[in-house]
Amino acid sequence: QEGLWRPIPPSGIGLPREHRRMADYLSTGGVSAPEILVNAPRRSEQPRSRDELFLEGYGRQFGEKMTYSIGITYGLGLACGGSYGVLLGLRQGGATSKLFVNSVLNSCSRYGPALGNQSAIITMHYVAFNNLISWIRGTDDVGNAVSAGALAGGLYKIAARGWQIKAKYSAASAVLFSGLDFAMRSGYL
Repeated sequence: QEGLWRPIPPSGIGLPREHRRMADYLSTGGVSAPEILVNAPRRSEQPRSRDELFLEGYGRQFGEKMTYSIGITYGLGLACGGSYGVLLGLRQGGATSKLFVNSVLNSCSRYGPALGNQSAIITMHYVAFNNLISWIRGTDDVGNAVSAGALAGGLYKIAARGWQIKAKYSAASAVLFSGLDFAMRSGYL
């Protein structure tokens, strides 16, 4: 029975690598950094100021703009749609407290994701059209935002039967995205 169990020496010398890590953990309460992390490349240049840590301006690359913009608009759409759903659920009510809570949750989960998905898709179209129009025109101005917004809203409702809904989405997207573009350029956002 004595040969089956041996105490681990505190230094871990003479043990395989896996057991040395265990001995290190048992003696110090932590594990030393693995070899792969010791030899990992380090970032040579650290940010010089706190302002360099934040995403700013229109100088970002296409993928960064796309990811950042879609994430922001999805989150805002989810929050706004969820808030609208909460208000509708409160208005609808329920006979008991369980039905009341169920009504609020159902309304919240119906309108929140719907508005979040819709705004994220329109924003994806907008960013793609904005970069394409900027590349074609060779300039980055407010005209790009207006035309990209109109194209994004129209493309989102391309399968609609009537032209009226396409025109409404195009106009609303053009106004919204040109306003956001103006606010970003002016430093309000």
